Amino acid sequence: MKIINKTSVLASAISLAFASGIVLAETSGYLSLKNVKVELEGKGDAKTLKLEVATLKPVPLDGKSGAFGYAALTDSGNNVLVLVTHLPIDDSSFEHPTTGFHTHVLDLKKPTDACKGASFEVDLENSGKNSAFDVNYKWKTEGDKISVDKVPVKDLGDAGVEGVASFTLKPILDSKNSPTHLCVTVVDQA
Repeated sequence: MKIINKTSVLASAISLAFASGIVLAETSGYLSLKNVKVELEGKGDAKTLKLEVATLKPVPLDGKSGAFGYAALTDSGNNVLVLVTHLPIDDSSFEHPTTGFHTHVLDLKKPTDACKGASFEVDLENSGKNSAFDVNYKWKTEGDKISVDKVPVKDLGDAGVEGVASFTLKPILDSKNSPTHLCVTVVDQA
């Protein structure tokens, strides 16, 4: 088990942030990370990951707090596990009807001109090709804690977790309300 406290920030996550030119947004409340726990269980193809995030304030579950989420950064931006909400965009078969929360495994890339000022942009094309894009990993929230477990490590490219981040998401939509760009701004990281 790996426990990440705010006082023990992972060097690789910081390196990734500064190398990518990430500007961290102001942190407060449910996007401020208090504690993060990453656990690996099992062996070989049966190895799974459990991620627990504790925040400074309760995680909003009303579906009205905008587009935001929590991510386990792996493989330098590829195969990133996210637990996210972004109503009214419907890109998951397993989205909770009230909160909008669901999981994805995504690839990130350097922001294009459409996402100027963002930390990352979701690589929509490559993410959509990933068999773990629309998955039903078990997640739950309890006050200021949110977790996801039993994530097959093979879905993450067998990569280790380099860091954990909270983020906001700004979708850029076409005339049919389909996202053409998803701009990701890191708010806090551990």
